[in-house]
Amino acid sequence: MSSQNLWDMVTKRKTSNDYRKELKELKDGMVSLESHINERLMELCKIYPDAVILKKSVDEYKAKSLTKLWIESVAIETRISYIESIEKWSSELQNVRQLEIPSE
Repeated sequence: MSSQNLWDMVTKRKTSNDYRKELKELKDGMVSLESHINERLMELCKIYPDAVILKKSVDEYKAKSLTKLWIESVAIETRISYIESIEKWSSELQNVRQLEIPSE
């Protein structure tokens, strides 16, 4: 291997500062994503308060039971699954409304 090729390899390696910058960008992105997820979940809870977000045994937990503080305390994956549940509930509700025959 020529010394030029070796020098090219060395100069293209990331430094600790590069890693710090990349880590900061990832953390900033995560904070932003989490904020968007929280906002969307709160918005959906207001629009569809009766949406079932979780079923345990015979109990159903509805969107109206979620508070901002509680939302921020659960894992981000759980928040996404609640958004998914509300979207599914909303979609099913829309399908039911479309099937209803208007009364005269």
